Amino acid sequence: SSGNIATAHLNDPDVDDERASLEAAAASTAVAGDGGQRYRGKPLTVKDVLSWRRLQLSRAKLKASSRTSALLSGFAIVAMVELEISSGNSSSTSSSPAAAVPSWLLVLFASSAALLIAVHMLALMISTCLLPNLESVSENDARTIRASPHDKMRFYIETSWIFSTGLGILLFLVVVVLQTWVKFYAVSKTAAIAATAIIAPVVVVFVVFALVFYHQLTLHKFRRAALMVERLQLDLRAFSAAGDDVKMV
Repeated sequence: SSGNIATAHLNDPDVDDERASLEAAAASTAVAGDGGQRYRGKPLTVKDVLSWRRLQLSRAKLKASSRTSALLSGFAIVAMVELEISSGNSSSTSSSPAAAVPSWLLVLFASSAALLIAVHMLALMISTCLLPNLESVSENDARTIRASPHDKMRFYIETSWIFSTGLGILLFLVVVVLQTWVKFYAVSKTAAIAATAIIAPVVVVFVVFALVFYHQLTLHKFRRAALMVERLQLDLRAFSAAGDDVKMV
């Protein structure tokens, strides 16, 4: 049942470690940041610590998205520009690549490459626009965490992350397969089949990994939520016990 699952998660050693780290961070008057810098001033609450973690995660996602999108979109542009296909005006028209490669294959390759570029350019634009606003958050005062737009812009951050590392990489593998067919269709279909046979299992592994990864991530978030509920229940019991003691006095 869901109650047994929640109880098992609350008794997990990882949850105990998470609870200890949150309590230590909330009780401390300084929390370590990037490069060994520290927040000074008012002590952080558990909510501030969690917000700071989300801010760091958003930064990491946007940085990874910008690097990945710039690299893969550049590859797609180079692949389209450098791919040489004869116009079919030579004397041996029947043996030219343009005459051998079906037009639907060329259309499919061009469409996939254009979609790959569009997806990565969108992810790169989102990362470029949002990342400076997150990097500008001061690390000298814990109160500036609350001024960061990472929570309000969470939808755009997740969109950039999924487009760059999920849909973008999947389209990249598809473009590689189509490029091998366009390049070797008139020369050796065996080479194109071999490339497809190699990349197809990689696509399957990529999809399976994505599903397992997000399943584990969802499970981790459930543990964090269960921990927060447990903390609230303990605080409520403590306040109730204190109120009863006051009434008795």
